[in-house]
Amino acid sequence: MMKRMAVFDWNAMKCFHLRILLIPVISLAAGFITALLVVPTNVFMCLFFTVNAFAVEEKGDLNKLYLTLPVKRSSVVAGRYVLSICMGFVGLVTGIPLAILADSFSLSHYYGPLGWFLPVVTMSYLLFAIFNLCMFPILFKMGYSKGKYWGTFVPVALFWMLYSAWVTISSLPGNEHLLFHALEYASKHMFLVNGGIIVAATLLLLCSFLLSQKLYADRDF
Repeated sequence: MMKRMAVFDWNAMKCFHLRILLIPVISLAAGFITALLVVPTNVFMCLFFTVNAFAVEEKGDLNKLYLTLPVKRSSVVAGRYVLSICMGFVGLVTGIPLAILADSFSLSHYYGPLGWFLPVVTMSYLLFAIFNLCMFPILFKMGYSKGKYWGTFVPVALFWMLYSAWVTISSLPGNEHLLFHALEYASKHMFLVNGGIIVAATLLLLCSFLLSQKLYADRDF
């Protein structure tokens, strides 16, 4: 059933499908600063795209329709998460070639070995889980109209806060090569670092899912 609900959400968003073409444009724009920003930006924008499902759901009053159909609320939530995870995976897969392309015109070229790029991918998955936790439970609890401010503003603000904090720390004396040192450490401790990030991200995603299930189950329509 959750697969059917994921497909249903995707088809319900058909009026927004053309907007997907904007995602690589925005990701490449971020890559103008550094190619290392492309994958996380691409993943974030793909996740952000799935918010349209909440908008369509509310505009079409689909929540009340679900009450008249043999559809469990848990299936609605599960389907939405399946869709978001699929979109996140698409963001990861397409983000890698986009990052390679962006490096050809980026202001800060990436000179590290290819193995250093794996932590960027796993960190993108972690950011995906964090942003999902910030967005989906709020939108399932409050709906799109009431929850779109906190459900969209908070992740965007968090994204720029994290980036600004990193830029500030990296600009301090002696930290000019902090990013490369971090990537080098991650490459030398591949299993520990990347495995830990993947486990942490998966747990956060699971917490987000369970919280959304609880909030949506208690919501009145």
